[in-house]
Amino acid sequence: MKKLIVAVASIVLSLSVQAASVSVEFVKKEQYQDIESGSNQSQPRFEERLFNVIKSSFEKNSEKLANDLVLKVSVLDIDLAGTVAHGLGMGKNIRHVSDRDFPRMLFYMILEDKNGNIVFQGRQNLKEKRISHKDFRMKGSQSDFFLETALVSKWFDGVLVPAVARL
Repeated sequence: MKKLIVAVASIVLSLSVQAASVSVEFVKKEQYQDIESGSNQSQPRFEERLFNVIKSSFEKNSEKLANDLVLKVSVLDIDLAGTVAHGLGMGKNIRHVSDRDFPRMLFYMILEDKNGNIVFQGRQNLKEKRISHKDFRMKGSQSDFFLETALVSKWFDGVLVPAVARL
């Protein structure tokens, strides 16, 4: 039985996903257009959570790329979906997201091969008005920054992965 468990574990480890290496840097965060927290938590803590979620989204999506690639992202601006409505949450400030609201993210990316040669590079200004708010209402309330991470996933699926596949 132990040999079977060891064999299964080694197969699972050999099938584990190999992802491209990713580094995400947040440049001049104090100048970002809209990352206001409202009043449900401190601004520094909110920003830390936001940056961790965005970084994790890039890392998760990098699993779609070959493991011999290196993706370097410098986030230049973030505009979260919605606006902070002052006094709406029982006297507290809350972020209100309507059907007209959408996120925006500006970043510079460099994709390198295993030899350090630049495969792609450029400024990316992501904004998506067609991300389904129905999905946000169904799933978004259970995950942090649902619309913003959907924006990153859509960029990987619609732009970066197809471009790499054409190489």
